[in-house]
Amino acid sequence: MRLQSRRTALCGLMAALSIVLLSAGALVPAALYACPILAMAALLPLRERFGVVPTLTTYAAVSLLAILLVADKELALLYAFFAWYVPVQPRLDNIRPRAVQIAVKLGLANLAAVTLYSLLLFVFQLESVTAELESAGKGLLVALLASANCLFVLTDILLHRLATKWNSRFARHM
Repeated sequence: MRLQSRRTALCGLMAALSIVLLSAGALVPAALYACPILAMAALLPLRERFGVVPTLTTYAAVSLLAILLVADKELALLYAFFAWYVPVQPRLDNIRPRAVQIAVKLGLANLAAVTLYSLLLFVFQLESVTAELESAGKGLLVALLASANCLFVLTDILLHRLATKWNSRFARHM
């Protein structure tokens, strides 16, 4: 019973932290990509301590709350379309050889990005996103996708390092 209470409390705390980080990103336009990544990092203690199921449950709750509460819908949807990666990262890391692993990770990230921006353009029809992408040429769109891939790789490395740091410093105290 005590473990269940700790799990519920930590999941609620990390969900609240994620929503605060996403809301802060809506206030600072330059933080469009940084705040979802920080909110993703808030899921790491859950994954390392309790496993995949509580992490996925918290991710789903934060995604729904972000879509409902965060003012910047692009930012909320960025979290919803990319934070799934935190709980599934260890399984994707088991893919061998390494080249196939990287190709699968980048393929999933590109699929998520294309799906996200297709939804933003054609379903939600956000004027700010539509205006930005219409003014950009094809070369700029390719550069944007390439930089998104670089950002995803850096996020993958960051999540690995933070998980290692969590396990070495904090896991033994919980």
